[in-house]
Amino acid sequence: MKSKVLLIDTEAGNIPSVLRALSLHDCEVRISNSNNAFASADALVLPGVGAFPQFMKNLADFELTADLKNFVSSGGHLLGICVGMQAFSRGSEEFEFTNGLGVTSSIVSNLNSLGVKRARVPHVGWNLVHLSDGLHLTHPLKAIVNRHVYFMHSFAFPLTTVGSVGSTDYEIKFCSAIQIRNAIGVQFHPEKSHKVGFDFFAKWISHVK
Repeated sequence: MKSKVLLIDTEAGNIPSVLRALSLHDCEVRISNSNNAFASADALVLPGVGAFPQFMKNLADFELTADLKNFVSSGGHLLGICVGMQAFSRGSEEFEFTNGLGVTSSIVSNLNSLGVKRARVPHVGWNLVHLSDGLHLTHPLKAIVNRHVYFMHSFAFPLTTVGSVGSTDYEIKFCSAIQIRNAIGVQFHPEKSHKVGFDFFAKWISHVK
């Protein structure tokens, strides 16, 4: 039986590209911004681009904030992409401090605040994710070991983030992958990472079956 994947449309995510990427795999993909759709889904995908405050406002406007927190705390499978990963945070310092979902107690900061002085911000282009020791061979992130993925962001989690399972070097080291229960967040864009992203999605979908 195919996994049922719900792609959450916050109107602040790269929905067409993520939909195209997911549609290449053995799963049924549905797009919705209603919390009523959560119950019939095997897994949720929360993509995000743009400004964190607007992203979180949209989640609140669609009355998704509490339900997403409950979904994660109950062990549901969730994949957060870019700002969707940053939403796992206690909050972000982008423009002004804005509360996140609070899945992790860590805070998202500008790369300059984290110590980037010489490298260009935003961080745009291909880079590696160095995975934490101990991840099982079947873990979705194992699909990207020693393979470059595509980044496009100015804000990030610090290296010491609670739940960090991967880091990236960009003058400094920052947390680029996180896992809290069955919720996985990635700072990179798998939908823009070509074959590597394809393999990551395939392994993640297999993981949630």
